[in-house]
Amino acid sequence: MYYYFSSKYPSVIKIDGIYYGKIQDTIKPIRIDKGNPFIEVHALGINNVAFNAIIDDEFLVSPPECVAVTDLKGGYLIKFLGHALSPEFKIIAQQKFKGAIVTVFNENGVKLSIETPNDFYAQSIVIAVDCAMISAFNIGGNELVSVFLKGEENHLFVFNVNGKITKVFERAVFSFDTQNGLTTTEKLVDMAKHTITVSWAFDGTTFSESSRSVIKSETFNAQLLPEKLIPYAFLEELYASGDILEYVTGSVKDSAHKLKDFFGEFIGIMPPPTFRDINEVGVVRRIKENVYCVDYYTFELQNNKIINIKTDE
Repeated sequence: MYYYFSSKYPSVIKIDGIYYGKIQDTIKPIRIDKGNPFIEVHALGINNVAFNAIIDDEFLVSPPECVAVTDLKGGYLIKFLGHALSPEFKIIAQQKFKGAIVTVFNENGVKLSIETPNDFYAQSIVIAVDCAMISAFNIGGNELVSVFLKGEENHLFVFNVNGKITKVFERAVFSFDTQNGLTTTEKLVDMAKHTITVSWAFDGTTFSESSRSVIKSETFNAQLLPEKLIPYAFLEELYASGDILEYVTGSVKDSAHKLKDFFGEFIGIMPPPTFRDINEVGVVRRIKENVYCVDYYTFELQNNKIINIKTDE
């Protein structure tokens, strides 16, 4: 079985007692033919604890909170998500509103707490946080609280604090605005450097997308891309809900309105691992928290436009 290991923090990895070297952002491929290997991950930073586990079926479908597993259809990508845990107690941000007290603090990891006269809510934050912004706003009579965490990745949480405290929104965003409801902006790290601005409607229970604006970098020109990159740029455009028509022709263009359903929901695109066909393109899907899978597609091109798409299923 092929395994690929990476980590969000500098570490070393041992498998069945054998040292395999350092891991971090660069993925380390290791072929393990023995079933259920025992892995040890030792963080190089003094504030990170060691992680030990047996890679069995249960681990691969229900990993612990500090690990993300991606089924590569022939192998697995295992990423360790923990970060430096400072034992120091420190309040990162706190706001007191008329009906709620919201606190983001560090105590052996970042935590968030919300207290109202009627309820109490708390959760651990598994991403690194440099600072936090807390604010209150109202949509349709619903008292909402936003918690914007800034760090390696900016993350927005929104809670309904009417009665029982409920998390109603969670998303990685570049920025947001609550002047007229909720609007978020995302800046994608893709070839076209997409900027996505979304306005959200709230029905008292859930947020749903009401409008979307997608803008590409003025310096991006799809016609200048090498043929090998066309499928990736096309999928990035589809993910952003942008204009995909410049990438397709023939029957694929005639069925362009069906392509969103054909590919379904996905969160990323990747080249194939070494054990897959080099002409395949991987589409990453979220199964549940920290569990992902990859489906593969092949693209037939003519004059740098896609004329056919096949799935590996």
